[in-house]
Amino acid sequence: MANDGGGTPQQLVVQSWIMYSIGVIIYLLRLYERMGFKWQAEDFLMVLAIAWYTALVVTNIKLAEGGGGALYPPDEFATFTDGDIASRSQFAKVEFASEQCMCNTIWTLKACMLIIYYRMTTNLRQQFWVKICAGYTLAGFVAVELTLFLNCRPFSGYWTLPPPQQECATYFNYEVVQAVFNISSDLAILLVIIPKLWRMNMSKKEKIPLIFIFGMGFFLIICAIVSKIFTFKNIYDTSYQFWYLREASIGVYVSNLPYVWSFIRRTVRFLHPTTGGTKKISRQLYHGGKTSERPFSGYTGRSRNFSAIATSDNSHLGRSESEEYISENETAVLGGEVPMSEIDRNKRYDIQKTTEISINTDDVNE
Repeated sequence: MANDGGGTPQQLVVQSWIMYSIGVIIYLLRLYERMGFKWQAEDFLMVLAIAWYTALVVTNIKLAEGGGGALYPPDEFATFTDGDIASRSQFAKVEFASEQCMCNTIWTLKACMLIIYYRMTTNLRQQFWVKICAGYTLAGFVAVELTLFLNCRPFSGYWTLPPPQQECATYFNYEVVQAVFNISSDLAILLVIIPKLWRMNMSKKEKIPLIFIFGMGFFLIICAIVSKIFTFKNIYDTSYQFWYLREASIGVYVSNLPYVWSFIRRTVRFLHPTTGGTKKISRQLYHGGKTSERPFSGYTGRSRNFSAIATSDNSHLGRSESEEYISENETAVLGGEVPMSEIDRNKRYDIQKTTEISINTDDVNE
């Protein structure tokens, strides 16, 4: 294994388990946060993403053990024994599985984030661009998968020695297509959501962590670029495995940290968006869902957020009446507020009032 861009095989194994363990811990915290809520589409997709991520780590560790593959200097094949050919053929199958796991992991995580962004931009103008990003991301996934499965003919040529064509060993065309759609879709998604977070009306203690969490997506782009640099610079350099691991791991962190941050905001007193020294009973988060917990009848404080929610049945409100109701408030998202100028006025709205009840635990005990 080349170590100019990564490290030794032993270091790859160690880094794989460390980064994987962190990802699983963050995911388990997400599951804890989601207890009591009805699961939504991104929750089920995340289970699939973790499964692909696990398979990626396993295959990555297997590749670290070595064994060659279908890629080798042209004059080296004459030195291979039957055992070498069988070993390299098996190793080549693991290489293909690793590429497929990486592709599926990254694009499943993209889907999870796009669903979150779609919900965050409900009734806002940015939702149109989220839809465009989603369509482009889906098209990119189809293009990448078609390239991977049609790049080598026959398909078994990926693990045939000698390979029937060079593409079966180098994956060059696939690497180009994967890099273009992966990097561009990540960049497009970030350019849609980061400006929105920056303009949200919330305190710095709430805004800065959110921008940091979602801004980690730029590191995904860096990892994707660096992995391709090593691949295109030296086709025999296997340092890309380190950067595959880092890109997939950071993707898992970014996709799950918003839920963990929501949990932290509720449990750390300093970060409470409502009055200090209280226990929030309502756990209605930005991603939706309802909690099974019931508020107590007595309370010492109450905060109210008004959200403009589009409904299919709002015939009882005229357009002017709807706009009048909306103009009195701003839309609450992620615990903050967005300016009225970002609300899509081409839709008709009804108003849903959400009341968050806070209980002073000391008073309840008395």
